[in-house]
Amino acid sequence: MRVLVVEDDPMVMRLNVEFLNRIEGIDLAAQCEDLPAAREILARENVDLLLLDVYLREHNGLSLVRDLRRQARDIQIVLITAASEMETVREAKHLGVSDYLVKPFEFERFKEALTRCLDTHQRLSRLPARAHQRDLDALFRREATAAQPARPGDLPKGLTANSLSQVARAVAERAGAPFTTETLSENTGMSRVSVRKYLKHLVDRGVLEESFHYGQIGRPSFTYRCLDGDTLANLGETGAPTP
Repeated sequence: MRVLVVEDDPMVMRLNVEFLNRIEGIDLAAQCEDLPAAREILARENVDLLLLDVYLREHNGLSLVRDLRRQARDIQIVLITAASEMETVREAKHLGVSDYLVKPFEFERFKEALTRCLDTHQRLSRLPARAHQRDLDALFRREATAAQPARPGDLPKGLTANSLSQVARAVAERAGAPFTTETLSENTGMSRVSVRKYLKHLVDRGVLEESFHYGQIGRPSFTYRCLDGDTLANLGETGAPTP
């Protein structure tokens, strides 16, 4: 699957390309930093997947998505952007983007998005001229299942209630002060990788706020603070939110 990356931040671009190189079955077709260059590349290159920022200098990346939909181009699109306002999210959904990643993002989430696109690309390429219902079920039902949200009490794969409770108690002990993954790793005795997974889960739940900046080699550095002390306290006792 050939991928075009459109991103005007050099550090984020390097991170995207680095992540792409770690996924089998993905080839970087081209990379560019603005929409005019992207349109030129799309006019001459065979592209299966577009990784697209929304805020691109004086342009809005969604205008390119609209053009591709009007042209009926068979290109999957994943937005990778800092844009999280509901108006943009709704339009992206209406335009049929395959996934939506808000900066900052981790490799695991990036890989999940691209692996799903790769799977769809491969399934479509194997469909016969006239698809049977079982072929369509395998394609559409899988996508519908993947899009279903988790229930409030569910934990992502690999996370446990006991460890979540341990992390929540360590965060509560910070008394609202900002902290880093490294600090919490020292307080809990857990590895930084493990702590990061639980913190990301708490950010996704709206319990923590995450801020970041890019270091010298383009890797994000994260800082956190508590937004919901009541839920955090409950998690510290049970490892699961009150229904």
